[in-house]
Amino acid sequence: MQWRLILTLGLMVIVVIFTLANAHVVRFNYIINESDVSLALVIIVSALIGSIAGVVASLSSQLRLKQQLVEKEQKIRTAKREQTNLTDEQDMNKRRPRRP
Repeated sequence: MQWRLILTLGLMVIVVIFTLANAHVVRFNYIINESDVSLALVIIVSALIGSIAGVVASLSSQLRLKQQLVEKEQKIRTAKREQTNLTDEQDMNKRRPRRP
C-alpha cells in the first residue's frame, strides 16, 4: 500500500513541475467555442479528468472482485456447515450400539 502512495505523490510532483514550467496562455478549442486559457489550467484539468477516468475504470473490476469474494465466503460457510453436519453424524453413529 505504501508504494501506491509514493507513486501517487511522485506523479503529483511531476504534474506540478510540468504545470509550473508551462504557465503561459494558449488558445484552447473546446468544440463549441475557443478561448485563451492558461496552459497550467489545461494540464491540471486534464490530469484530474484522467485520474477520475482511471478510478471509474477500476471500479468495475473492484466490484466484480468483491462479488467473487462474497460468493467464495458463502461457499466456505456452506462447506463448514456441511463438515459440521458430517462430524455430528459420525459422532452419533459412533455412539449408537451396534447390533450383532
